[in-house]
Amino acid sequence: MPEPKYRQMELNPRTADGEQHSPEQVRLQMEKARQQAEFFEAQRAQWEAQRQALEQSNEQKALFNEGLNDVGMKLHYAVQRMDHELDSMKREYEEVSRVCDHLKRHLKILSSMQPEQWSTEGFSARLHEALPKLERAESDFNEIYASAGHYKHTDIFTRKPGEEAKKGLNWKGIRDELLRGLAFHFPLFLLLLISWAVYHFLLS
Repeated sequence: MPEPKYRQMELNPRTADGEQHSPEQVRLQMEKARQQAEFFEAQRAQWEAQRQALEQSNEQKALFNEGLNDVGMKLHYAVQRMDHELDSMKREYEEVSRVCDHLKRHLKILSSMQPEQWSTEGFSARLHEALPKLERAESDFNEIYASAGHYKHTDIFTRKPGEEAKKGLNWKGIRDELLRGLAFHFPLFLLLLISWAVYHFLLS
């Protein structure tokens, strides 16, 4: 039996694999590998930059959202309180307007009485008719000004009209001041009076 013939391995890279392992091809492959490495490194650097930019963006977004929520809540509560205050002022304004209209009706009734024009014959009847209206007007007036503490946004009801004029000259205060002054100077006045009496006694 004849021995099988095997093809002898060609160790020369030029003849075994053609030009694959030629120095030029090796150089090209190394250049290609270097370029791929540079590409992958650039890609990695780009991804890292994008990651850092995303993290920075997320941090800035979180800080902005925190500030947004903080300022937003402050504005919300401020607007809520202002709306409540405006509603309270509106209700009080409407109430004061109703009170003012009520007093205007009393004023109109009282202004129309004109007692100086009442005749003597019908005076008693007109007076009997007018007195309850006057008393009702005074009662409502006093009741309105007695509820001054009910109002939060105005102090118009804290002093009744006319009281300022009455308090312009405080006769009780003036009398008290005169009495205090007299009590303070009375010993001096008495001493002067005694000195004057002694002086005239000696002259006589």
